[in-house]
Amino acid sequence: MARMARMARMARMASEVSIAIETSCRSGGLALGVGDKLTNVICFDASGRCAGQLIPRLSSLLNEATLHPRDIEHVYVSAGPGSFTGLRIGITVARTLGQLIPNLRCVCVPTAEVIAHNIRSLRWVHLGVLLDAREGQVHTSLFARSDGQIVPVGRSSVMSVEDFLANSPRPLLLTGEALDYLSPVGEEIELTPTQLRLPTAEGVWCVGRMRARAGKFTEYNQLGPIYARGPEALRLWEQLRAPDKMR
Repeated sequence: MARMARMARMARMASEVSIAIETSCRSGGLALGVGDKLTNVICFDASGRCAGQLIPRLSSLLNEATLHPRDIEHVYVSAGPGSFTGLRIGITVARTLGQLIPNLRCVCVPTAEVIAHNIRSLRWVHLGVLLDAREGQVHTSLFARSDGQIVPVGRSSVMSVEDFLANSPRPLLLTGEALDYLSPVGEEIELTPTQLRLPTAEGVWCVGRMRARAGKFTEYNQLGPIYARGPEALRLWEQLRAPDKMR
């Protein structure tokens, strides 16, 4: 019985329809997969308000494959850190699909893991992903390899580049969009090419698929953005309240 159940699950997974949503940065996109095969990717400019593009492009992606929204079984969404507006749009679409499509399962995909996936074929020992956290700081994530897999080391955090470099192991390869305006230097530190520093819809799908196979699903109503820092209005409010807390 157990063997038959396992075979039935493998057969079902081989035909699962899944989509990936990437709106965390200026290079947005959608990806479609069937089972463990990526079948199509659509890219678009997400630097502005991408809400008007996302739904029509998703419809086009499904139409090209002669699929209906109800055929979607998994949705993998890039959850950040990244663009405040872009993240809200992508996650809202994922939550809406989860609400409307029976039995749809959602995977929350950390953007740093997607960027790390870009570097999977390069040779490195320690990988640092640096994303803009504003105010002179970066959101940092450290990765290593374990049994052929890219795995997080410790917890992501917000700090200065100098503090991150001072506390990171060597040799160290750095990537992430924060490098577009930063030039970290030091012994045994290398930087990736510019084209590998942003997340992609293909990467979201690949990482999302691995997480799905590991059972790392999130209820659609629990999906939420991962912010490098809290919303500015909230941080200003907390600063204003700080004197009251000290009384």
